[in-house]
Amino acid sequence: MRVIEKYDGAILAARHSFMPNRLGYCGPDENEILLDACLSNKRSRELIRALEAFQGAQPYLRFIAQSQGLDNFDYRVVEAYWIGNDLLQNISRTGFYEHLKERLSSKFPKEHIKSLFESKPYATFPHHALHVFNAFSTMGTVPDAFANAVGPDDKVGELMDKCRISWGKVLGRDEQGNLIVEYEPVQRNNGILSFGHPVHTRVISQIDGDSFVNDVGAGDWVSFHWGLACCKLTPLQVGNLKKYTQMDMEVANSVPVPK
Repeated sequence: MRVIEKYDGAILAARHSFMPNRLGYCGPDENEILLDACLSNKRSRELIRALEAFQGAQPYLRFIAQSQGLDNFDYRVVEAYWIGNDLLQNISRTGFYEHLKERLSSKFPKEHIKSLFESKPYATFPHHALHVFNAFSTMGTVPDAFANAVGPDDKVGELMDKCRISWGKVLGRDEQGNLIVEYEPVQRNNGILSFGHPVHTRVISQIDGDSFVNDVGAGDWVSFHWGLACCKLTPLQVGNLKKYTQMDMEVANSVPVPK
């Protein structure tokens, strides 16, 4: 089986976009292009066209890249959005406010978008979990009742947990070769999001006999999205993913999505 290197931003984006695309939640009908790119670890024009058609992620990547003078699929840009890194600290809050206002005003009142930036002491960043926790229904990928946070707590929490990027510590593999990891699930009680106690869960690690994470073993950390292991994480990446996800969660708790 092939071991996947992780230095190209387009490949990192493809890995984290692959499973929701395969499930039909977002992006174009180009799942085989994403899979081929992830397994070959090669960027192509077809891959870039497919990634640019993701209406949820691509505007954030473009905003981060333009604000920093970088390519949309520079590794640092993609890592900032999907995982989190120090690049987010350089983002203009005014610029990001204008971006959200222009992009989401047809879905959310401008007052709600403005309130995202007034939820001190928590900062607001163009990070994937911010979109999941605060703008969950804007792309129409889940039932509106759950997306607008008016569904049952357990169902809303479960959907948000699947949609955010999780980090898990590898404990081993099952008989089918999938990973068993320990992680803290997102839960919602009385409308408030939090992390639950650590639990063990199975994470899919093979697609058609190939894997994005062949090189992981017990004690390693992986990111996973909609139940699929995306990449091996460094300790710094684990810390950043947890830090920015926590910030995004605190913003959601202080600024509820309007009904």
